[in-house]
Amino acid sequence: MELGLLTKLDYLDLSDNRLNGSIPPFIGDYQHLFHLNLSNNKFGQKIPIEIGRITHLTVLDLSHNLLDGEIPAELASLLDLSNLNLSHNDLSGRIPKELESLTGLLDVVLSYNDLEGPIPNNKAFMNASLEGNKGLCGNVTGFQPCKKPSSVVKKHSIAKGRKLILITVLPVIGALVLLCVFIGVLFMCNKRRRVKDVERRDGDGWLLISMLDGKALYRDILNTTEEFDAKFCIGQGGHGSVYKVNLPSLGDIAVKRLHSSFQNTHPKSFINEVRALTGIKHRNIVNLYGYCSKAQHLLLVYEYVERGSLSSILSNEVESKKLDWLKRVNIIKGVAFALSYMHQDCSPPIVHRDISSSNVLVDSEYEARVSDFGIAKLLKPNSSNCTALAGTYGYVAPELAYTMKITEMCDVYSFGVLALEIIKGKHLGEYIIVLANSSTIDHVQLSDLLDERLL
Repeated sequence: MELGLLTKLDYLDLSDNRLNGSIPPFIGDYQHLFHLNLSNNKFGQKIPIEIGRITHLTVLDLSHNLLDGEIPAELASLLDLSNLNLSHNDLSGRIPKELESLTGLLDVVLSYNDLEGPIPNNKAFMNASLEGNKGLCGNVTGFQPCKKPSSVVKKHSIAKGRKLILITVLPVIGALVLLCVFIGVLFMCNKRRRVKDVERRDGDGWLLISMLDGKALYRDILNTTEEFDAKFCIGQGGHGSVYKVNLPSLGDIAVKRLHSSFQNTHPKSFINEVRALTGIKHRNIVNLYGYCSKAQHLLLVYEYVERGSLSSILSNEVESKKLDWLKRVNIIKGVAFALSYMHQDCSPPIVHRDISSSNVLVDSEYEARVSDFGIAKLLKPNSSNCTALAGTYGYVAPELAYTMKITEMCDVYSFGVLALEIIKGKHLGEYIIVLANSSTIDHVQLSDLLDERLL
């Protein structure tokens, strides 16, 4: 409650924590706030209507929580709002028609809720991310047109029929609900006992990050991929191949099978990737479910990221055009957030050492996910952190070639190269040397750095 005293806040970001309960009403007292991000927490109950009093708010992100109820119409008071993200919650009811008045909206994400009814007639909503809401309708691609209202007589007969159905069905539903609650209590008690052993070895080469049986998962992967048949392969790299696997227990997953020679020649790289990822939880870093170090296979099991690598998108004429400037800026920001988390919030800090477009994946909502920690290094205090040269040619910081000293700045250089590549649509190659030379920078035109495929 003490946070309620900070009434002159203009920027508040509490994302990626484990905050629960309801969003406190005093948040409406932040009259100077222009950026509010409470995403990736466990906030429940309704969105407080007091948010409508933060009239200068430009960014509101409440995504990936447990919020329920309807979207408050009071949000229509946020006339400066440009970015609204309420995705991945349990919101229901209609999208308030009042939100049509928000003409400054640029980016709206309401996907994966339980919303219904007509989509507001507003340019931002016409281009919004609304997938995962089965009840929405309107003149938007992917949704059914809204049905015209029926006559009063028809409505009355429908209401009468529904009332009769409710009288008949409610007692049965009540009994089923009680049964479900009883089963749910038993399940939660059992789940809590199992969560205490979230990370465990099963004695057969598996470290599990989820509550799954290692041997069964290993068998399922072998059976589903027909023992790693080439038709399931979705990518190949210097260390191994990646397979898309669909399992009933996890849905789509990505399994990285490292070359047999890698186990003998690069055992540290494998352990580094596991050690780095098991301690990481961030929206812009790919999730690791587990690994297998059995004698015949060396596997890493990840979440599946739908759109694949950024390099494959930029090299595809059709897909690259879908990557407009707003999406590209968002991807650059996502990688920056991931690196900031690894460098500043992890203890010890993690240096990725191989930031490149091949190691940045893009999900269905065009969010960036940093992947492939095979040569990651954990920085230890009071250590020289010297190492052999590693990374992808064209992204490696020049000073690393002669100092061999790993610091966070090695990733920052690679990030700069990646940012230019995203803006240009391809790697700049030797042109980076021109940009780095202060005597020639005055001759560089902005148009030389922009992707000509976009307006």
